[in-house]
Amino acid sequence: MKKASILLLLILIYTQSYSQVGVGTTDPKATFQVIGSPSSTGIADGIIAPRISRANLIAKTAYSSNQIGAIIYVTDLSGTVNSVTQNITEIGYYNFNGTSWDSMNSNSSKFHFGDTKQSFQTTDHSGWIKLDGRAKSTLTPIQVTRANDLGIGTNLPNATNAYLVQNGSAVGSVTGSNTKTIAQSNLPDVALSGTTSSNGNHTHTIKVNDNGIITVAGGNVTAMKEAQSNWTSGAPANNANVINDAGLHTHSITTNSINGGVTQTSLDITPKSLSVNTFIYLGN
Repeated sequence: MKKASILLLLILIYTQSYSQVGVGTTDPKATFQVIGSPSSTGIADGIIAPRISRANLIAKTAYSSNQIGAIIYVTDLSGTVNSVTQNITEIGYYNFNGTSWDSMNSNSSKFHFGDTKQSFQTTDHSGWIKLDGRAKSTLTPIQVTRANDLGIGTNLPNATNAYLVQNGSAVGSVTGSNTKTIAQSNLPDVALSGTTSSNGNHTHTIKVNDNGIITVAGGNVTAMKEAQSNWTSGAPANNANVINDAGLHTHSITTNSINGGVTQTSLDITPKSLSVNTFIYLGN
C-alpha cells in the first residue's frame, strides 16, 4: 500500500510537472495551490515552512541568488548573528533577499536601526538596547557595528534625566543641565527705597561760661568770647542754659538684600515627569 501511494504521487508530480499543481483540488488557480479542510475540526490546515534555529541558519553557506524568495521559520535566537542573519531579531518567518534574511513579522517591519523608544521595560529586549551610558564594547559585535554606523562613541548615550530634542548638537550627545542659577540681570528691575520718621526737629543745649565761651553739647560750632556786658538785656548768667533751635540735619537708611542676604542656589527647572527608560534599536 505504501509503495502504491508513492507511485501514485510520482505519477501525479510527473503529469503536473509542466502545468499547475493543486493539493486538495483538481483545478488549481496558480502554479501551486493548496485547499484545506476548514470544516473538518480534526484536521490542522496550513503550510509549515522549514523550521530552523538561528544558530543553524548562521552556519549555512548554501544560500545565494538562486534561493531568493526562500521562506523559513526561525525557532530560537541562538548564535551570534552575521551580515546574512543580522535582521533576525525575533522568532518568526523570514525570507531570503539574495544577501540576507528579511523579517516577515509585523513587529520587525516597523523598526529601523537607530529608532528610539521609551518604555516601562527595564533591560535590553528584542534588539532594543537601553541607553544607560554603558560601554559600547559590552554589546554584540553586530550591535557595535550598527552603533558605529550611527556615530555613537565609546559609550552609549546616558538618557537618565534627559529629554529627547532636536537641538542642533551632535546626535546622541547629552548636553545642558536641569538646573539654573539666576543672575542679577534675571531679577525684576526693582528700585529699593525707604523712609524715616519725620521726628527730626530737636534742640541743642548751649553752655556759656564766665569767659563767654560757648560750647554745644553734641554739636560743632565756632568758639566765641564775649564780655557779659555785651549780652543784651536778659542775658543768661554764667553757665546758664541757652536754647538753640537750629536742628537741621540728615538721616541715612540701609535696606536689606533683595534675597535676604542668603547664598544663591541653583533653581531646578526639571518639569514634572513620568519615569520611563529610553532604548535604541540595534537588533541582536
